[in-house]
Amino acid sequence: MKKLLKYVIILLVLLALIAVALMAFSPKKLIISESTSIDAPPTMIYNMVNDLSKWETWSPWYEMDPVAKHTITDKKSGVGAQWDWDGEKLGKGYQKIIENTASEKVRLQLEFDGGKGISYSNWTLVPDGPTKTKVEWDFDGAETNFIFRPFNLFMKSGLQKTFKDGLVNLKRITEERAKNKVYNGYKVTETTVGERHYIMNRSEVDIAMVQQFYTQNLSNLFMKTQGAQMEMAGMPSGLFFSWDESKGKTDMAAAIPLKEPIAVQGTATQTIKGGRAVQVDYYGDYDKTEVAHLAIEEYINDHGLLINYPIVQEYMTDPNDEKDPDKWLTKITYYLAETN
Repeated sequence: MKKLLKYVIILLVLLALIAVALMAFSPKKLIISESTSIDAPPTMIYNMVNDLSKWETWSPWYEMDPVAKHTITDKKSGVGAQWDWDGEKLGKGYQKIIENTASEKVRLQLEFDGGKGISYSNWTLVPDGPTKTKVEWDFDGAETNFIFRPFNLFMKSGLQKTFKDGLVNLKRITEERAKNKVYNGYKVTETTVGERHYIMNRSEVDIAMVQQFYTQNLSNLFMKTQGAQMEMAGMPSGLFFSWDESKGKTDMAAAIPLKEPIAVQGTATQTIKGGRAVQVDYYGDYDKTEVAHLAIEEYINDHGLLINYPIVQEYMTDPNDEKDPDKWLTKITYYLAETN
């Protein structure tokens, strides 16, 4: 019995020595660095990283914990933007952008509930030849208490895989945007459009009442065009001169395109000069076009373009003829301002 006890004590001492040695030789901080080359300009990649709301489209952290609650501040991009999470696998924590340089770098601060100290993550973007960008994503963890340092060794491979998966997703999405001009599943087309003339009823409208305003005023416009025997030059449209989510208001018009500019009593007129524009063909319910607008706005941001208002939604399908909303076509047009 004494001999067995002696062996047990020796074993425990050896295990303690191994544990202490493991703690002593384990890194004080968890440090990760992964990189890849993406066939897209730095601006596109920067816009995907600097806007925390876009991380949902490529970050593996969303897939790792589907039940996690994610909250992003009203300021979604740039210094001060913050993303908080609370989940079963992810735990609780936040990351926020604390520094950035357009198309070059983004630095984030991270803190994990239950952990001590602040960690940092850095994105560095460097042109790599005529069309590509070298992208480096690193993690600089907070210094770990002595007894917990072995966890840095055990966690490193898993975190490296997460970073690699994120870069693979980011590469796929940005290259599709750069090559095929496909944003969130919508093909964005640059084109040239001719001058267009409209009669319209225009007003500031609650965003929640857009469809009601459009429907009510369109009937009135149709009666006036028929009475004046005017020839339409396209399908009924919605013209949007502003859109303010914070106030819940939009300055909009229900409009009918005409072949010639004609004044009609009780209506306003609008002529949109021809020129460059970007367009998306959206199929679906007329009051659910927001996803297509977001696609165009991201394209405009990536390419440094400026908008000339109004934005035009031309409703190409008559719901009386086609009952299936999934087949309703809306042609969305953003006119572009000339840039120096």
